[in-house]
Amino acid sequence: MRFVGSLSAAASLDDLQRTFVAGFPRVLDAQMYGYDLVDPRTGRAERSVTVNVSDAFVARYEDEARAIDPVLAHALDTGRPAYNLALMSPQEWEESAVYRRAYGMHRIRHVVEVPVFGADGVIGGLHFAETDPERDFCPPQIALAEAVAEVLGDTIDALRTRDRVERERDEALAALDLTATPVVTSERDAPDLRINAAARRLLADVVDAEDLLYRLLARPASDGAFSRRAEIELVTGEVGVLHAASTPWANDQSGLVTVLELLRDEPGIAPGALAALTPREGEVAVLIVDGLADREIAERLFLSHYTVSQYVKRIYRKLGVDSRVALTRLLLGVRGSRAARPPRA
Repeated sequence: MRFVGSLSAAASLDDLQRTFVAGFPRVLDAQMYGYDLVDPRTGRAERSVTVNVSDAFVARYEDEARAIDPVLAHALDTGRPAYNLALMSPQEWEESAVYRRAYGMHRIRHVVEVPVFGADGVIGGLHFAETDPERDFCPPQIALAEAVAEVLGDTIDALRTRDRVERERDEALAALDLTATPVVTSERDAPDLRINAAARRLLADVVDAEDLLYRLLARPASDGAFSRRAEIELVTGEVGVLHAASTPWANDQSGLVTVLELLRDEPGIAPGALAALTPREGEVAVLIVDGLADREIAERLFLSHYTVSQYVKRIYRKLGVDSRVALTRLLLGVRGSRAARPPRA
């Protein structure tokens, strides 16, 4: 039971291998033992663990004997453990092609192959062997090995699932770092927040941004998605509202993904000021008023930098202005009392 528990607690495939190699002979007395793993989708070998056999034997078995091994074939066909001397006599075994090509190198007389199952089917095999012709593997020993193989399969499934989830999470975090949307992620076991470039730019304009952000990310009593808003002061002296919409990134509530939105308290665009523009030109004009450079507008609207430049020229021509400052004054109905915020570089 301690051995099974230690297998289940393995933190990685390397840890599992070390635990198996050290513990299996204490559970089942076998001269040679090991296991191999394959990708259930491709059948390609992923890991081979062998004890008390030579590298030359492993290479020869893989190259010349695996495809003709009747013990392995029986285990895979039936999904149950296979024992060579339950399939043939000792004389037939020593005359078999698989013995002559591989097992005979170590004069292995007894071989047991146990399939290892995962969620996707057979993911490998556990095997053990003896050279002593007088030795015999009894049904209780084979049943014990089958139980160990079941624990191996469950543990390998869990480790592969965890690795896949972590890989997908890392890929998602890398994508969030590149998005133009301000995003903050947090993990229960990590003391620091992960803030993408867009969020850093947004928070750089907010007074006491760090303290405010921690308050916005405080989890409520109920699980699931939540949102919070806070009145904020900007470094320019303006005021506004910071909105944070948070959602767990996994069912175990281990982390949060939060999207930030800054709503500035400032004059709105004059009614009818955009009537002469097309809807897309109007979107570009609004973003110009918000202080975005052409490059940022292109990222926000998923347009090329060249296309945005052409929209800007048409907007200037239609509204009779020649600069961002003049456009902002026109759209906000300002007559020189308020200059436009300069676009960010």
